[in-house]
Amino acid sequence: MYPLLYQNLPEVFSLASKKNRRLRRTPGRVFHFDALLMLVLPAVMAVYYYGWGALARILVCMGAGVLCELFGSVILRCPRDLNDCSALFIGLATALMLPANIPYYVALSGVAFSIVVVKLPLGGTESVPFVPTAAGFAFMTLCWPEKVFCYPVIGTGGEYVQGLSLAGMLHQGTTIRPNLVNILDVLIGNYPCPMGATCIVVLLAGMVYMGVRYRRAILNTLSFLLSCALMALLFPRVAKAGLTSLLMEMCSGMLIFAALFFMTDPAISPNKRSHRFLYGFFSGIVCMALRHFSNFEESVCFGVLICNAVWPAVEIRLIRWEKKKKKARKAAKEGVKNA
Repeated sequence: MYPLLYQNLPEVFSLASKKNRRLRRTPGRVFHFDALLMLVLPAVMAVYYYGWGALARILVCMGAGVLCELFGSVILRCPRDLNDCSALFIGLATALMLPANIPYYVALSGVAFSIVVVKLPLGGTESVPFVPTAAGFAFMTLCWPEKVFCYPVIGTGGEYVQGLSLAGMLHQGTTIRPNLVNILDVLIGNYPCPMGATCIVVLLAGMVYMGVRYRRAILNTLSFLLSCALMALLFPRVAKAGLTSLLMEMCSGMLIFAALFFMTDPAISPNKRSHRFLYGFFSGIVCMALRHFSNFEESVCFGVLICNAVWPAVEIRLIRWEKKKKKARKAAKEGVKNA
């Protein structure tokens, strides 16, 4: 196993260098600025639902992202990436993925881990092999799961309520009784959940913007959601409630949030459209499998990180297979001409 891994390392580094050159030639460096714009409406909804406490946590996390970028780059002697808004994006995205009354030290630790431990040492915005925000959330989940998945009831001033989020209900094998009111609440995020990651209507608007600005990247998102939907229909976690389970799976936790902001990261996304589709489809299967078997209420971020680690080897195999197929076609054409 290890000799095979070492043989593939040069190809992995070559693949990463090609992606870095592509990012410098294209508007890849402004991706996080556009992603930051798409997070404005979810942040507004979070403040609307949860008040000034949510706004305070959002601002603190964004400020912490900038400070971690500044001081981390000095301590680690790494180039800083403040001009692409990635630090602000990491801070804002981290805050929106958490409960509205999360302790400040938990949120700040997630931002610091994303930037100082993952982003800066592993190459920065252009070549980091993992989605930093997903890594930060995974770190917080492992350290403080009882705080990360304990959501306040909307309009009660921060009172803790456990086990009433859609993801928590699916984890326990229970379901909602769908009606017009319930479905509307689910679509607008009016239930205990991460404060800015489950307002489906707003996220769909962001998806439209992403489709206009990055037509290639949106393929990652759509293929990811397609595989998640198929997995939810084929293997529902709620018995005898296939469509209800599908609704809850697609709208719960951070599934659509991850599909929109994590799967489209330009440093990790493949170059070819066919590879983008396979990358998103494969990632959706892994994330849904972890949702079924993980001990945590939400495991999408772990699935994203696993796919970040595994996909380069998969893509190398795809490239080799495509080259062999191309050579075979060329040889066949030459044989026909000679005949």
